[in-house]
Amino acid sequence: MLIKQVNVNSGSLLKAYILDNSAEFANISKRPAILIFPGGGYYGISDREAEPIAMAYLAEGYNAFILHYSVGKESNFTNAFSDAEKALSLIHENADEWNIETKKVAVIGFSAGGHLAASLGTMGKLRPSAMLLGYPCILEKWNRGLAFSVPSLEKEVDNQTPPAFLFATFEDELVPVENTISFMQALNEHKIAFESHIFQKGVHGLSLAKGQTSSGLKKLVNNDFSKWFALSVSWLKNIIGDFPADKDSNIPNARDVNEYSIEVRIESLLNNPECRELLQTHLPILLEVEAQESAKDYSIKIVNQGLPNALSENQLNELNDQLKKIKVTE
Repeated sequence: MLIKQVNVNSGSLLKAYILDNSAEFANISKRPAILIFPGGGYYGISDREAEPIAMAYLAEGYNAFILHYSVGKESNFTNAFSDAEKALSLIHENADEWNIETKKVAVIGFSAGGHLAASLGTMGKLRPSAMLLGYPCILEKWNRGLAFSVPSLEKEVDNQTPPAFLFATFEDELVPVENTISFMQALNEHKIAFESHIFQKGVHGLSLAKGQTSSGLKKLVNNDFSKWFALSVSWLKNIIGDFPADKDSNIPNARDVNEYSIEVRIESLLNNPECRELLQTHLPILLEVEAQESAKDYSIKIVNQGLPNALSENQLNELNDQLKKIKVTE
């Protein structure tokens, strides 16, 4: 995994977590991405809602980005919003280098970070593909709890707003659930698809609601609320799609590549009498009934690595040359 930091604007930083490519991820050409806005009341950036969130989505196959946006009373919403817009633009501009599918870039924000994520989804020149909002600040009347004044976002929802996933708790006293409900109503009025989970129990700022994000406080662990993450992954798959997994094998049949070789499925070789004869000479173990069944979906090149009497590289090359001379009959 590549971890790098990119300057966004003066005083703001984008931390990027880019998963490695591998031949073993043959079903992935480019990855979806998630841009994370931690909470903190626009006073600061919550570490509990930053890297733990990134790690969780990385484990689901997403490239993840954490934005340390402009905060503090010396800043303002214009600066924070500019940071968010620039961060999303940077992800799009570097999509090829960072192996990202630009039509599958979601944003997630918590509390004040939820306000920033929703701002990008409703007011941004470039919009995310989907937005996930955790106990978000939405309503202007709750500005008294923030470092600076912010717009009331239920008024900003338009027809370009992307689908949204919202999660909050009924018991949240710091950012009351009214914020989430008001945004849901605005989405509904504009016929923007959304999914919402309002859990009864739980204080503000739960993050993943697990021990590792609790700072040791039992009030920040909530098994019911922690289900939001799995629900969000299911929702994202419905909105932007899942990684394809529809093949029986990644090893081609001979007919698919128009020749026999040590890199095609052993089943293809066993179906041809001339190939079977070669295997009888070079790798007779593959003609044993049990071996045929366990090895048929793999190639000689792969299976040979685990054989007690493996062929040498020269022997493999010789067998490969002989196989390629045989006409494909399947």
